[in-house]
Amino acid sequence: MTRLLVNAAWPRADGAAAARTIQAAGGDGLGLPDSPRLFDDPLLATDRVLAETGIALAGPCVLAMGLRHPATVVGGLATLARRHGPRVVAVLARGESAVRNENLAVPSLRGYLSTVDSVVAGLAAERHGMTLLGSASGPRTLAETATRADGVLIDVGVAPSVVAAAVSRVRAANPAAQVWLFLRVLVSDDSAAAVAPLLGSCAARLAAAPDWYQVPELLRAEVAGLAAAHDYARHGMAAAGPTSEAASFVADRFFVVGDAAVVSARIAAVAGGIDGVVLSGAVGGVLRQVLVRQRRGRTRSEATAQFLGPTVAAVRAGLEST
Repeated sequence: MTRLLVNAAWPRADGAAAARTIQAAGGDGLGLPDSPRLFDDPLLATDRVLAETGIALAGPCVLAMGLRHPATVVGGLATLARRHGPRVVAVLARGESAVRNENLAVPSLRGYLSTVDSVVAGLAAERHGMTLLGSASGPRTLAETATRADGVLIDVGVAPSVVAAAVSRVRAANPAAQVWLFLRVLVSDDSAAAVAPLLGSCAARLAAAPDWYQVPELLRAEVAGLAAAHDYARHGMAAAGPTSEAASFVADRFFVVGDAAVVSARIAAVAGGIDGVVLSGAVGGVLRQVLVRQRRGRTRSEATAQFLGPTVAAVRAGLEST
């Protein structure tokens, strides 16, 4: 069965509370993001979630290697693996948004891959059944990551043709690699509010590799403008901006927002043969609905986790239909 995790990308999330709700909705695990100005430390949060709940899987998703020395990553992950073994799923990445929030340069691909090699080597005798993935989106990064980690968390959106091309890159490089998808999904009737906060960061991926993402020539300049305007300090929390043809294109390529039936159908179209899915928690509609639920007496973490329940259930239905 395809494993289903939710990334707890809402500020200072109560991971243990979220884990229990996500488990009840049919999810398998919780990812803990790495951005020190926005979230709790993901290594410490992972230990708490796995120690205090019965959730099957949890782990840092993603660890921003641009902020961390590989020796500290090895030490933290080895500790988690010794304590929790195969319940740990850890994802490594360059961590563009977290790195930019600290006014640091995003690591080069060569530098990042060297870091991944160091982490994999350092954990060689300390895995204890832990799953170690690398996040990737471009064709070269997909192939290079597939030969290093246990598998790849593919972050290329939800266009079936692009997802299929990315999966093919991973399989060609390493047929034994696990293939996971990072998806921005929400059961909501307010698509504009849900997608607007992340449009810029998604547009940046399209602007960096327009041929790979099949961006029409007439939209490329406007897509690049969306990318340039994104505020990483408010990643996932910014207000909605003006709509445009380019914004609609980016939204369609990277987001699944609608009722449960729509979500299930679109997930089924991309998830056949996939080993795992990670759902982004940093979707604007989540935060809007959280405020409504807070006014009804729930805590912020409770409200967030409870609102994600229908999304988890709809995605699970889509996965099981493939």
